[in-house]
Amino acid sequence: MEQEYPLLMMNRRTLLLLAIAFTALIQARLLPEVGLETLFNLPLFVLLLLSSVRRRSTLIAGAFAAGILLDALLWRPLGQSALTLSVAVLVAAAVRGDGDAGWARRSTAAITGYAAAAALLILSSNLLGVGTTAIGSGGPERLAINVTLLIFGSAVGARRRAQQLRERPLDDRLS
Repeated sequence: MEQEYPLLMMNRRTLLLLAIAFTALIQARLLPEVGLETLFNLPLFVLLLLSSVRRRSTLIAGAFAAGILLDALLWRPLGQSALTLSVAVLVAAAVRGDGDAGWARRSTAAITGYAAAAALLILSSNLLGVGTTAIGSGGPERLAINVTLLIFGSAVGARRRAQQLRERPLDDRLS
């Protein structure tokens, strides 16, 4: 029984990494086809909603992979998206902490991570001399949509986690 637990965790981590890479592929190939590529960043959204101290190392690896995929597929400076996504994960995980976070703490962590990613993207774009949609036209509307999506996702995640904790016996929560 104890031998299966690390294998199960390895499978979950692998699936999480594949899911993050898949969101990067959707962002790079599918969203431009329907005109939504500048509305929100799907890998960033997923990474921010899943960020916690416990999953930090897996999410940083996923952020790096997703960032490299995005940069390669969209002809951006290689590493810019990876750095931006990694910083967002680190900031959001630090703000959220490792305990059971309610929707307010999850929302604050996600919005703080989003702000850190946007600030780093603007700074690195200015240093590299490349354009970014973060400061382009429609910025306030995109910001409002992203903040709304992050708060909604955080509320749903907190509600789901609370339901999981109610369904499990107390012994499972402590181990």
